[in-house]
Amino acid sequence: MMNHTDGWMGGWTGGGMWIWAVIGVAVLVLLVVAIGKLSKK
Repeated sequence: MMNHTDGWMGGWTGGGMWIWAVIGVAVLVLLVVAIGKLSKK
């Protein structure tokens, strides 16, 4: 995995699972913020 020079472009399908992990965390944070704002009203 470390010897791929095109890891940014070629890793979307194979080794790009960390991208989905980051997206998942971002969505969770947005949901928490949205719920927090709704509960304050």
